[in-house]
Amino acid sequence: MENNDDLTYEMLPPSWAFCFVDNCPKAPDCIRHISSRVIPSGVTAGIAVYPPAASGDNCPHFKQTRKIHAAWGFDTLFDEVKQKDTTALRNALKHYLGGHGTYYRYHNGEKLLSPEQQEWIINLFKKYGYAANLQFDHYRDAYDLE
Repeated sequence: MENNDDLTYEMLPPSWAFCFVDNCPKAPDCIRHISSRVIPSGVTAGIAVYPPAASGDNCPHFKQTRKIHAAWGFDTLFDEVKQKDTTALRNALKHYLGGHGTYYRYHNGEKLLSPEQQEWIINLFKKYGYAANLQFDHYRDAYDLE
């Protein structure tokens, strides 16, 4: 189990489901359970994982605690893209990321790209023949909360 002392309530999305099932065998490695320890005293209600979810070894709400090197912003990726490829690349990204609004949430840093998403996007640009400057605008280490 890694040290999670830097996890704060403010890092968690508003729709985050907390887990309070202490006897779950996966609790020490589950970010949902670990995050329940950072709820401020003034917060008295919210979304929770119910105890029956922990029956057996396969909790459907288990989320492995994982820190990632997250990214956001696409301007640098598009710097060298030819005009004829811009629309197709942007549409492929929007489709992959879940639509126009979600694309801009990743572009503006409201959502962070996981390493797996970053790899998919870099490979997309490579398929179109681009190999130089395949970087996102910003990077930071963060908990994987998606």
